[in-house]
Amino acid sequence: MTTDEKHIEKQKSLRRCILEKLYEAFREFPYGLVELSQLAEKCSADPESLNWNIVYLEKHGYVKPDRSMDCPPFISCTATITASGIDLVETPSEFDQKFPDSSHT
Repeated sequence: MTTDEKHIEKQKSLRRCILEKLYEAFREFPYGLVELSQLAEKCSADPESLNWNIVYLEKHGYVKPDRSMDCPPFISCTATITASGIDLVETPSEFDQKFPDSSHT
């Protein structure tokens, strides 16, 4: 596997983790928001990687960051999963195809 392939696999794994953690939080507290600092910790991500992956997932309509306040070094203080994100997580074949679970490879 090339360095670029490893980088891409790592980003897909991070996106999967973000969606899984937001999904779990939504199931527990449907109107609750998750702090990006908590996501960074739970997904073992640095702020830079978390930020651009949150934006990537937002552009696909899977997450919604709350940008009502500045929260350096993060792009927002909190985020939540969208209905499209929930549908993706609840469709394992599509979820696994888009964001493979590298812990099982």
